[in-house]
Amino acid sequence: LWYARELVHKVCLEELGIEGRYDAVTAYMRAHAEEYYLRRQRVAGRLPALYAEEVDRLAHQKGNGWSTVLDRYRTDVVPRQEAAARRGAARRLLALVRSLEIDPAQLAESAPVDLKQLVDWMEAFPESDHGPVWLNAFEASYQDRLLGQLRTRTNEAARPAPTRPYSQSVYCIDVRSEPFRRHLESVGLHETYGFAGFFAAFIRYRAWGKEHDTEQFPVIMRAKNEVHEIPRSYLDHVILKHESRTKMVHAGHTLLHDLKENVVTPYVMVESLGWFYGFPIFGKTLLPSLYHRWTAWLRRIFLPPIATTLTVDKLAPAETVDMLVAEQRATVRKALQELSGLRSSRITPELVEALRQRALSGEGAPAPSLIEAATNAGLSTESLTRVVDALRQRYEINQRSASRQKERITRTGFTLDEQILTVDTALRMMGLTKHFARLVLFCAHGSTSENNPFESALDCGACGGNEGKPNARVLAMMANNQKVRDRLAKNGIEIPSDTHFLAGQVDTSTDDVQLFDLEDAPPTHRADIARLLEALKETARLTSQERCARFPEVTTTLTAHKAASHVRRRSVDWSQVRPEWGLSGNTAFIVGRRDLTKGLNLEGRVFLHSYDYREDPSNRLLEVLLTAPQVVAQWINMEHYFSAADNEVYGSGSKIYHNVVGRIGIMSGPWSDLRLGLARQTVMNGDVPYHEPMRLLTIVEAPRERIEKLIARHEVLRHFYHNEWVHLVALDPNDGVWYRYRPTGEWTPIHEH
Repeated sequence: LWYARELVHKVCLEELGIEGRYDAVTAYMRAHAEEYYLRRQRVAGRLPALYAEEVDRLAHQKGNGWSTVLDRYRTDVVPRQEAAARRGAARRLLALVRSLEIDPAQLAESAPVDLKQLVDWMEAFPESDHGPVWLNAFEASYQDRLLGQLRTRTNEAARPAPTRPYSQSVYCIDVRSEPFRRHLESVGLHETYGFAGFFAAFIRYRAWGKEHDTEQFPVIMRAKNEVHEIPRSYLDHVILKHESRTKMVHAGHTLLHDLKENVVTPYVMVESLGWFYGFPIFGKTLLPSLYHRWTAWLRRIFLPPIATTLTVDKLAPAETVDMLVAEQRATVRKALQELSGLRSSRITPELVEALRQRALSGEGAPAPSLIEAATNAGLSTESLTRVVDALRQRYEINQRSASRQKERITRTGFTLDEQILTVDTALRMMGLTKHFARLVLFCAHGSTSENNPFESALDCGACGGNEGKPNARVLAMMANNQKVRDRLAKNGIEIPSDTHFLAGQVDTSTDDVQLFDLEDAPPTHRADIARLLEALKETARLTSQERCARFPEVTTTLTAHKAASHVRRRSVDWSQVRPEWGLSGNTAFIVGRRDLTKGLNLEGRVFLHSYDYREDPSNRLLEVLLTAPQVVAQWINMEHYFSAADNEVYGSGSKIYHNVVGRIGIMSGPWSDLRLGLARQTVMNGDVPYHEPMRLLTIVEAPRERIEKLIARHEVLRHFYHNEWVHLVALDPNDGVWYRYRPTGEWTPIHEH
């Protein structure tokens, strides 16, 4: 501000001979009205070239001929400008009547006063105000078409209840699930449901062999339960071998990283190991599919996957203590090997336990049993003291750490009551409370891509940008628990004894589905699982074929087999800037029964959440849906909206120029500002938006009075609907009429066109 003030003062002195104060400038403008008018017209670009030069000359020479120039301008130019303005108004009127399909001859028959009134109306509606009107019209064109489809569906006669379906599958509400669900229902007697992809399981999850947890829940929620992946008990004989090979791989990665980061070694490394990096470069570039299959084969040979399970059940107090002791003993054994170099054969259980007790007990003389065990193992008094100190400080074997570990272990798993509440809430919220199939699949989703900093944007948003596999496995294991089923039956949800719950995950880049924990499926269901797998394979091919038609590079209609090959290649091609369209194109969030949308081609643009108002007399479930999944859907919608509306400002520009900044974000080329929003290739098809920017439309199948109570209770809903960030439409089952919620808080019926 100081520099701006000084600059204004300098220019005013040089150009006008006055001080750069507000009162001085306004006084000069009033005293030199002709000069002010002509200068303003010059700056606005409204003067012809000759007059512009004359104004510049007078300003430079500080002459006094402003009145003469202005008189000549009014005589020579103003009449021509007025004539041009009349011609422009006539053209605008012609354009108006043509757009309204009115005979232009009627303009000649109209009174000049009426024509001027029309022009004044158009002048009072400047182009800067056109945006909201165009947006409303754009949204209305899509919404009318969507509501017309839904109205046609609801007007159909009620169909008789089918026989028991082959399967019932629950998918995430993600818009990419819509075509998959539609095709699965078309290939056989399969029912599908929509539910937020974390499947009501708020968990922190640690995969086996990983050192960090992932938060598997929406960012607006919190979790108090932890779940760990552990090998199945019958695989004890292969775990040690698998862990040793994993350590070898990790050591290799660490060595390469250290060599690259060292000051000296990179110069030698390029000459000695550069050829080794040539194989991945050529493979990923020239033969990405073949290279991916080859590396996956090597990975299976060297590190074969092993069957795992999850710690869903919470441990009893005694079991918690046993697990804590087991972890501490494993840490002590590891510390002895690292600090003293003792062989495993010389580390006795007595020595481990004595060291653990010594580290926990604090000060005082060592117990005779510890001294005896250390002497037998060949440890001196000095080494023993050093090991004990390291256990307390470096390895955190002390009372404070033990309390933290015990508290962490108590968070692991769910109590029986928590499991019952989770399964009961999930089933009631999606409306699956009766007529269960023999197989019920909870199908999460993830995505596969190479060289993609935006990879997490293609995974499950309801799982915090992670894959939803752990959540699906947790809910399936809970639902298969007989104690949970017995309590659910008392609550009114009777699950047949021959119903088995499965967990799976669909890869949204390839449409392939993987099922988990098949070891737990009863032998009587093998034929059912085989039939479901075949249906899922056919569904994947049909979904891939539909998705390929949306890729700009695909100019011909591909067969289902070629489409499946094409999407697999895209997912492993590290030069591919668009492995899939992701959630681009999202427009609406529908909360209701599947009968409302079944059989309709919604083009992969709609979030579908199953909900049956008849199972929710307290309105508790609808409250959760509108204040949690709808909020996340609105975030996703706005992220795509602004990234498409102005990608350079609100998006992150082209992926071609992206540079990854640590693990924080990306910047474009050498420019150091971190970019916001989505990449251009995510929302744009060349210069044309693939994602049509429009605000979210929420459609709810529920009585209006229930929705009104929730809006009155929650500020976030009033913010959405009253400020028109979200459009709300309700199908009131009491009268079967569609209503639109207005920002004024009123409902207006939607009439058929």
